[in-house]
Amino acid sequence: MRPSASLTVAGSERSAAPGKQGLRIAWCQPVPGPAAGGEASFYQQTCIAKGLQARGHAVTLVAPSGFDDLVHAPGLKSPVLVPRTWSGTRLFTFSRKAAWRAQQCLRVPYLNVFSNYSLLDACLRILPGYDVVHERNGLYKAGVAMACKRLQLPYLLFFDADEILEHDLAGRPLHGILRWRARRIIRFTLQTADGIVCVTTFAKQHLARAWGVPPQKVAVFPNGVDVERYRPYPEHRTEIRSWLGTGDAPLIVFAGTFQPWHDIKTLLHAFAGLLESDPRALLALVGDGETRGSMAEYARSLGVGRSVRLTGAVSQDEVARVVSAADVAVCPSPKVQLWGSPMKLFEYMASGTALVASDLPQIAEVVQDGVNGLLVPPGDAPALRVALKRLIDDPALSARLGRRAREDAVRNHSWDRYASRLERVYRAVIRRQPIGQL
Repeated sequence: MRPSASLTVAGSERSAAPGKQGLRIAWCQPVPGPAAGGEASFYQQTCIAKGLQARGHAVTLVAPSGFDDLVHAPGLKSPVLVPRTWSGTRLFTFSRKAAWRAQQCLRVPYLNVFSNYSLLDACLRILPGYDVVHERNGLYKAGVAMACKRLQLPYLLFFDADEILEHDLAGRPLHGILRWRARRIIRFTLQTADGIVCVTTFAKQHLARAWGVPPQKVAVFPNGVDVERYRPYPEHRTEIRSWLGTGDAPLIVFAGTFQPWHDIKTLLHAFAGLLESDPRALLALVGDGETRGSMAEYARSLGVGRSVRLTGAVSQDEVARVVSAADVAVCPSPKVQLWGSPMKLFEYMASGTALVASDLPQIAEVVQDGVNGLLVPPGDAPALRVALKRLIDDPALSARLGRRAREDAVRNHSWDRYASRLERVYRAVIRRQPIGQL
């Protein structure tokens, strides 16, 4: 194993279905690559796009670049700039700059009006000829939906989250004209879409309740996993555990981004309690993110720094081997967690490692307590400690849960299965048919 960051101590190819022609798909993203904090989301979308390619579809990445430009990448290769027409004229540029200066004088925030018209111009040049346009929603982004409406192109919206509500829950609410503008754009894209894909049943219910979206217009697609990359790796177990310094002692793993929506603090509390009865246990925190430093400091404050390893960012292949080498993998979430369909959950399952996860509605749709994993109340460190100890003390139970989790991941949650199901949604959207039951 060659980790891409130093270890520190705290303190199959498929083709389109027979008889069906491959589709030309415009795959529209808010940004052309992984933005800060958005690596997991971009990885998710890349897995789906590549799965569609492997099934014989022609996929072109389309994404804004800066405020005004659009890039496209046929075959998901290097993106190139899309020429603009009227939005590139001197008159349009002058009007945009003048409007922005007026907004600054009046203390009106930037509202993306001219940016969306620039994207509309570029989309009108690049989108004709595609069978379906698939866009991941982005705050204040309306250019793609505007173009699809004008061109009467089939338009599928991937609704990742209600970003207005997310700002509210994060304590950074949008106010005044910004909130009004965001609501107008979200409502426009939802109404324009011929179909909407979201990751949880809760999100579908929220779309109906808060935005009036008909249920038959929305399909629920939980996240997936590369079941060939994430699998048991018994041949690497000794190597990985030696690298982490755990030997044959109990090894617990969290793998993911260090973000507020992952409740690593509760995991550290539970681990501190576990060490009282299993002092040889080790916790590996795999990944990087904004809270990594504070969690390292928190581990030291709990007195467990010597038993916690922070690997930093490592490759997907290395993450897969670390998870496979663990005795238990943990997916901790805070009590307020509305949207998540954590990819790590499916990666743990595919690895065949016994898992413990927070008992949230969207997780309980995937994990059955005592069948393919254990569920504990979110934010409950004592309950998490008990679940960890139960799995460590009962290898037979851990093995049974891990086997069943792997079976469920392969059967229900592979990216290939996801792409196969998405094909059906595309064809329904092209025919303007409901997708709620697909």
